[in-house]
Amino acid sequence: MKFMSNLLMNILKNLKTINSKTMKAIILVSMSFLFFLISCNSQTNTTGQKVVFGIHVVANVSEIPTAIIDSLKSKGVQIESNQQQSFLGYITKADSKVLRYDLSEQNIKLVKTSYLVDKEQKYYAIVGIRPNTVINIASVKKTKANGNNVEIYFNSKGATDWANFTKQNIGKSIAFIIDNQIYAIPEIKGEIKQGIAIITGLNNESIAKNISESLNLSIPK
Repeated sequence: MKFMSNLLMNILKNLKTINSKTMKAIILVSMSFLFFLISCNSQTNTTGQKVVFGIHVVANVSEIPTAIIDSLKSKGVQIESNQQQSFLGYITKADSKVLRYDLSEQNIKLVKTSYLVDKEQKYYAIVGIRPNTVINIASVKKTKANGNNVEIYFNSKGATDWANFTKQNIGKSIAFIIDNQIYAIPEIKGEIKQGIAIITGLNNESIAKNISESLNLSIPK
């Protein structure tokens, strides 16, 4: 920022010797550079920021109409061939506009994973979820980072709702979604009576800690 201030001072001192067109160009470039520096120095760290959290039911590929699948193919989505998979298909970052595809009439919303899923690190998976949450932040009592995982502890009502849901939906996949990105897609293996859910397999302990802090900040007081 000191360099930028000196640059602007020199420009002002020499305005009389610069013709009109050149002066405008220099000022425009200088102000653009100043804006760039300010932007770089004011980037918001997501740590400690409130987030939108929800657990959603995942729709398998077999549950999505063929016409929708064909339309997604035309939009650049590589469709998953295994119709029992949780992943509907795969997109690059450049294809993210497909997530705006309105499937509300089919009671489906498209969401991508927060992580790349292939060895070459090029593709995100997209998943069709049911828009209504099974559990949201209002059901959470607290969270705790534990290694690469985040443990989510439900309040009394949340624990009851979670136990009933897991009992009735054994074998189904669910998605843990934070700010419209999927962080985990586990399969329900049985009824969970302990009032706890776990986001597992995060990239590192720092990410787990950041997620836990953001979720705790987002819990209604």
